[in-house]
Amino acid sequence: MKKVIVVLLALILASSMIFAQSASETPAAGARTQKLVLTFPEINADSDLACKFLVRFADTVKQKTNGMIEINVFGSGQLGTEAECIEGLRLGTYAFFRINPANLKNRGVDIPEYTALGLPFLLQSIKGGLDFLYSDSGRKLGDKVFEASNGEIRSLYNYICTPARNMFTKTQCTSLADFKKLKIRSETSDIKIDMINCWASATPLAMSEIYTSLSTGVLDGCENTLSGLRNNNWYEQVKYVYETEHVIGTSVILVSEKVWQQLTAEEQKIVSEAMKEACDWFQVETEKQISENKAFLTEKGVVFTPCTDKQAWIDACAPLYAKYAAGVQDFIKEIQSYK
Repeated sequence: MKKVIVVLLALILASSMIFAQSASETPAAGARTQKLVLTFPEINADSDLACKFLVRFADTVKQKTNGMIEINVFGSGQLGTEAECIEGLRLGTYAFFRINPANLKNRGVDIPEYTALGLPFLLQSIKGGLDFLYSDSGRKLGDKVFEASNGEIRSLYNYICTPARNMFTKTQCTSLADFKKLKIRSETSDIKIDMINCWASATPLAMSEIYTSLSTGVLDGCENTLSGLRNNNWYEQVKYVYETEHVIGTSVILVSEKVWQQLTAEEQKIVSEAMKEACDWFQVETEKQISENKAFLTEKGVVFTPCTDKQAWIDACAPLYAKYAAGVQDFIKEIQSYK
């Protein structure tokens, strides 16, 4: 019921946004005369940095536009699944969305290089990932979003990289062999399902379904960052971390083309710069939280086991690379050169 109410609220906000725009001058004609209210859904918990940095972005935009642009951030998947949020972007119901670029193909935005970004053990470091994404090559990939979405979505050319993801289980695992019969949650994109199937039995579920599925036995475990384990309270259900560090996550920030065209050139600049400031803040805070999260989880009884067979995990991914790196080998080589 709560989700339905929030979705209806978002639709009302979108309708008021359109009405306000039609009742005033077009953005290109001069300064905005009526307040614009925009919606930014996020699948992570409100307490997660992935949500907090979006709130920071919204606050900066509001301040720099003297309150004329208000962005409401709805965390914890309140406004729907990832697929529903991308559809909202296309319709202009939602203004912005943060997504793992590897998931875009399953959302109707097919960019092979972005899909390959979901490959495990691809990025060499957070710094290397960011250096690539903000390079000329990274910007050219961002250019492809507009065409691949049929002109309905564009990239804001701003990115974040999250700390390496690990495996979380109900029973202690000390090697890849221990995972073979376990049901591990995967994201719902093809590449993520195939990735988990390289090591275990993939069970694709939305983020909002993980806790309940762990508690009822639908899942034997999941994988994510330590922040995800902490902020979603999964540590109450899974007490063991196998430190595979298999994926350094990336996110691209997207904007609805319908919304973007309602902003003046100056407002577009404010939005882009505010997002870059928020992304930079996220990276600093993320670095601080790595050790804090591990200490918190240890205190809650979570046991950390170093991955001593990483090469076995890498070797098991060979079919994944054969499938998803085909045709983008130059991209793979270039991104791995960023250390």
